[in-house]
Amino acid sequence: MTAARIVINEIKGYHRFIKFLMVLVGAAAVASAVRFIFGLGATTNLNDLYPWGLWISFDVVTAVPLAAGAFTIGIVAHVFHIKKLEPLVRPAIVTGFLGYSLVCVGLLLDLGQPQRGPYVLFNWNVHSPMFEVSMCVMAYTTVLFLEFLHPVSERFGWHIPLRLLRTLELPFAILAAMISTLHQSTLGTFFLIAVDKLHNLWYNPLLPLQFWLSAIFTGLSIVIFEASLVHKYMGQPDESDLLATLTKIIPWIMGVYIAVKAYALAFLSHGPLFDRPVLTALFSVEVIVGLLIPFAMFLTKRIRTDKQMQLRAASLVIVGLILNRFNVSMFAMHQPGQPVYFPNFIESVVTIGIIAAHILFFVLIAKYFPIFEHHPEATDYTIPDRFRKIEKHGHGAASEA
Repeated sequence: MTAARIVINEIKGYHRFIKFLMVLVGAAAVASAVRFIFGLGATTNLNDLYPWGLWISFDVVTAVPLAAGAFTIGIVAHVFHIKKLEPLVRPAIVTGFLGYSLVCVGLLLDLGQPQRGPYVLFNWNVHSPMFEVSMCVMAYTTVLFLEFLHPVSERFGWHIPLRLLRTLELPFAILAAMISTLHQSTLGTFFLIAVDKLHNLWYNPLLPLQFWLSAIFTGLSIVIFEASLVHKYMGQPDESDLLATLTKIIPWIMGVYIAVKAYALAFLSHGPLFDRPVLTALFSVEVIVGLLIPFAMFLTKRIRTDKQMQLRAASLVIVGLILNRFNVSMFAMHQPGQPVYFPNFIESVVTIGIIAAHILFFVLIAKYFPIFEHHPEATDYTIPDRFRKIEKHGHGAASEA
């Protein structure tokens, strides 16, 4: 049987939802080709008033913090030595790696001349926050790729790379936290230049700190959201006991974020705050639904044992983060009297395809690679002096042949 026939037979056995995701990804690929053939002006509603549209607001400004679960759970498990959370690390790394890879795809589509992207490596503008973000995103994607090689090595039985990668777990976790701290906060720095454009409800000099803090507790919420869904729909083990530990950590970070946001709103904002009803409504939904309600839910003891409550609270946090990033990067940028920006069909299809690609690739990686298998606590981390494959025993744990 040819390789093509094997692949076709494998795809025929997929669930209808997976096939639907593949169709969405294919449509996004066609729309991306149209964008490169006809250019940004002909295929998007971007203009001089709105040079940053849906692709930047979602694919970059929103997708980057939504992929923050990798560095947050990695630092909690490896640096703070909460080893019982180890089973959550690998799925978070896959989510982060896919998220940042697709962010890079979105950036290539949004750049007017993407072929000049590599110029940033040779022409350093150290005074630009965009330079810092571009370098950090490249570095962090590389780190996530190296961490993703861990389950790949287990899948193909590569002994030496597996031992080496296990040895580098802690340095990788520290490096990931350092890089993420830089670019997660710098995303907020982007908007400090919009002194007279970003509305006073969101503009303040503490935006970088707010972006960083919100990425941390949203990253942990993404882990809860993801673990709950893979248990429900993919038949993976119930990790609610491990998620209960995260529910104890999240409210502390959220509390700091709420305090910083309240301080900035009370003492660092200038000009009228509630002069535009639509923006006031958006701000109210962001704060009440996406922040205060889940914060109260995470403070209750019931959430530590109630799986549905964990999922609901995490979902509200994610919704709040998405709304916050859209408020800052798009909605609150609109000036009275200006035409309103709406993404056109091509922009929408590409963004939907990127979301579908993230889900599709995660499911396929989970199907063919051991990302939900926890390696033994007692592991020989020494690097052998000759290549040997490893055998699988028990629940997918790797041991020497």
